[in-house]
Order: sequence, then structure tokens, then C-alpha cells
Amino acid sequence: MGLTRRARDVGVAMAILALTALVVVRVSGETGETITGAARAADGDTLTLDGHRIRLVGIDTPELTQVCKRDGADWRCGVAARSRLAELLRGGTITCRTEGTDKYNRWLARCETPEGDLGRRMVREGLAVAYGGYEEEERFARAERKGLWGAEFDMPQQWRRTHGRPQEDAHDAEPGVLGGILGTLGLL
Repeated sequence: MGLTRRARDVGVAMAILALTALVVVRVSGETGETITGAARAADGDTLTLDGHRIRLVGIDTPELTQVCKRDGADWRCGVAARSRLAELLRGGTITCRTEGTDKYNRWLARCETPEGDLGRRMVREGLAVAYGGYEEEERFARAERKGLWGAEFDMPQQWRRTHGRPQEDAHDAEPGVLGGILGTLGLL
């Protein structure tokens, strides 16, 4: 009986240590990969870097075929967003810090050039809307009527819904193995 109790106590102690280690990893903020190099724009919020498709976290841009109205005339706002991102990407080496993947298996990341954060720039210039980040930049763009905020447009989510396009979910990374365990334990 003493051996069974001792084995149980050792098992409980090991489980507590393992759980503590998982909590420490979670609290310390698991970070993903960092990728650096030249990139090209796929659309206004997606780029390709080192063979990986990367979705910029915290922003949403008009779809490439989306048309907005500016001063009563059609404005190809989706193309404008991609063109601006492409221009920003030509500014030098791009560094992306991944935060996981989305349901399309694209990496979700915050990316920057030597001039700063790409998502922040796109939202501040009014060519992207805040989508889980950059709310202050969006307030600035709205107040200054920059880009989309000086035009008539449907929010990208609404436009996709009315045009039968796949919806973008909020930029929550897929949890992965550790995230799945922590979620099951109620620690996420």
C-alpha cells in the first residue's frame, strides 16, 4: 500500500511540475519564427517572404477586385492597397515575427521594414482597417479622412460576405499542440 501511495504522489508531483512548465511557457509569451528578406505583395494584407505566405496580423484590406467610390468615381481600392504594400516592401529588408497560422495555413505575423511596422503604416494611411490591432492608427486615419476614410466603401468583411467570398476570421492563430493542451486545461 505504501508503494502505491508513493507512486501516486510522485505522479501528482510530476503533473504539477509539467503544468507549471506549461504556464511559464504561456506567460513568457511563446514566440514564433523570425524571417528576414525580400518580400512581395500578394494583396494589401498578404505577402510572400522566403516562400511563405504571410498574413499581416491586426489589419484587413479591401479585396483586389473590390471597388470603392472616391469623389463620385470608381476607385480600385483593393488594387491601391496592394500597390501601397508593394511599395512599402521595396523599402528594404523585411522582418516578420510569426504568431501562428490561420485556417488557410498562412503564417500570421507582424512585419516591419527599416521605416517601421507594415500593418501600422497601412492602417494609418487609410488603406487598411484595424482588425484586432492598430485602433489608434485607424482613429487617426478616420479623423484625417485618409484613404478609405475619404471614400465610400464597404468594410472588407462585408464586401466578402455580399460577394460570396470566403470570410477572414479574426486573426487568432491556430493553437498548435501546446495551445490545444493549455486550452483544454482552461489556461488560454
